[in-house]
Amino acid sequence: MSQQQHIRFDFADGLRGLAMLAVVLFHYTQIFWQRRDRIGEVMHLPPLDGYHGASFVLPFNLGAVGVGLFLLISGLLIPLSLTRMGAARFAVSRVFRIYPTYWAGLALSVAALWLASWLPGGEFDVTRADVLGHASIAFQDWLGGRNIDPVMWTLKVELWFYAMLSAAFALTGRRIKWAIWLLLPLIGWLCRFAAPNPFQTIVCYFPLMFAGCWLYFYQTGQAGKWETVLHFLAMLGLFVWVTNWHSAELYASYGIGVALFVAGALWPRLVAAPLLVRVAGVSYAWYVCHSVAGYAILFALAQYGTPWWLMVLLALAATWYLALAINRLVELPTQKIGKRLADKLK
Repeated sequence: MSQQQHIRFDFADGLRGLAMLAVVLFHYTQIFWQRRDRIGEVMHLPPLDGYHGASFVLPFNLGAVGVGLFLLISGLLIPLSLTRMGAARFAVSRVFRIYPTYWAGLALSVAALWLASWLPGGEFDVTRADVLGHASIAFQDWLGGRNIDPVMWTLKVELWFYAMLSAAFALTGRRIKWAIWLLLPLIGWLCRFAAPNPFQTIVCYFPLMFAGCWLYFYQTGQAGKWETVLHFLAMLGLFVWVTNWHSAELYASYGIGVALFVAGALWPRLVAAPLLVRVAGVSYAWYVCHSVAGYAILFALAQYGTPWWLMVLLALAATWYLALAINRLVELPTQKIGKRLADKLK
């Protein structure tokens, strides 16, 4: 156990930075321009007019590439935290790591929607139920309310992954592999055999995260090369089976994320660029504040006929500095509080 306290996966920082850039570029250079009706619904604004030919047209989904990377990285790192801290300390640290920063991003998103309502044709239509559902993250499907921030769903997946894996870890006597095997039949049943339920769109991503877990097992000497390869591929196959999407493009996009993850693990220098590491340091704060606030900035700039590429650059810069503020004023201080409280449970 003492050896595990010093294990580091530095390549994960570069991959996290790459994932964040993929997600934010997807939202600003693809979906904002290609799904104008949907973005108008999110922002309570008429769909953007003009700007024909704007956006990057790519043969793959940048957002899926980034999300795939994020989920694999979580799978890689969570076993380390669980085995080192135990379920109770892990839960405390995660609550303080996730919720305060997310609430700061949510407050910024609501403020951005209010400001956007002053644009032509806009309205502010956010209710207390909407905010309450979002503030809970994990329980939005049960509390109700409409979506405020369309990127929140990935945090819901992460939280339920933490909760269910922690519970299974405790039930199996702190045996992380056994915990995974305990969850797999439940995931298969919920996704392919049970009646439609809110968990289906949550746990279907767990096998992808379990694939990341197996790289952790390999890196820490808990699995050999062939065991790792076979289990990694099996988890990817299970991911395809439980998601059951009818989109080869979407699977290919997640496949690119998998390929980048493997490449980063095998050749860490590929993702050691200072820019990626810098982005990784504020990736969570940027993730929770970039979507709605960025769309509001893009809509506002469009009122003045700003070139689309300049709109994107300005939205990137503005949300980056907002993320820096959230990171310094909220994320880092509350992480320290969570660590101190978790340490008291030793």
